[in-house]
Amino acid sequence: MVTIKESDINIYLVDDDELLNKILRTKFEQAGGYKIYSFNNGESFLEHFVKRKFNKKQIHVVILDYLLKSSENPQAKNGIDILKTVREINPDVEVIMLSGIDDVDVAANAIKCGAVSFVRKNENSFLRIHNNVKFIISEKRLKITKNQSYITQIIFFTLVACVILFSILYFFTD
Repeated sequence: MVTIKESDINIYLVDDDELLNKILRTKFEQAGGYKIYSFNNGESFLEHFVKRKFNKKQIHVVILDYLLKSSENPQAKNGIDILKTVREINPDVEVIMLSGIDDVDVAANAIKCGAVSFVRKNENSFLRIHNNVKFIISEKRLKITKNQSYITQIIFFTLVACVILFSILYFFTD
């Protein structure tokens, strides 16, 4: 079975609501098994994200607020803009869009732009987000296992072909 170490799971919390950011961070820390990074605006997140080196073994999940506001920068990017930029930088990063807006069109737009899911902010948000994160991790494990199985099959059939080839060469050289 493929094991994914704690250091391999990176969760980025991007929300202008500092209280919600702190609550989500605390709950993820209590759940254990994750490296948590939190940001109060999309610009500081992108600045960090662009500098980051990505290891194929690591899992990156961004929990991103749909409506990001910034008192310092009135022209700050919203969640959809950040989502598009993240997907351009690294398409392997999974994004869970988070919003207080309960609108099907908003959710559909987020999914269309590359979010893996859309979670409405309420008292059950963490549970739904955490379930999404666990699903993403299990999907990544399955993909790794499938790739390892494929490589094992190639090696096996290559060895079988070599044995057959050497058997034929041995038979015809006598």
